[in-house]
Amino acid sequence: MTSDHTHLVNNGKRDLTIDELARQQPGMDRLMAEVGPRVHRMYYAAKAGNWPLAAYFCKSVVKQLKLSVESRPKYDPEMTAYLETDYAPVSAAIKAGDAEAFEVAYRVMVDRANDLHGVFGKPFLVWRTPDSPPDDLDLSAGMT
Repeated sequence: MTSDHTHLVNNGKRDLTIDELARQQPGMDRLMAEVGPRVHRMYYAAKAGNWPLAAYFCKSVVKQLKLSVESRPKYDPEMTAYLETDYAPVSAAIKAGDAEAFEVAYRVMVDRANDLHGVFGKPFLVWRTPDSPPDDLDLSAGMT
């Protein structure tokens, strides 16, 4: 698609065309790199019984996954199904404050995410929950 005019934006350093700006948008690898730490925090917040903190990160993961679909629409059918089928039980368990249901739903969610890596030709990407909680986050913050 060509046009006889170009829109420019300035990033404070130089003028960029809209096409140049679009090419700078993150690919799925960068988008998913933001999901992992959020899931890690969600998991350990839930394990600590800090349901408001777990809910915060749960919602953040959903927003990031939906942004991923906006940026990379080829993943839409699988991501939408993942959120509705595999992720929703995690969210429901967090809302209910149900540690047992959370643990079961979380394992299913992680397994399905790893299955989807294979569906998209990347079976070498296998996510696992880190063995310890993040050391930069107070998991007891806000708990009464």
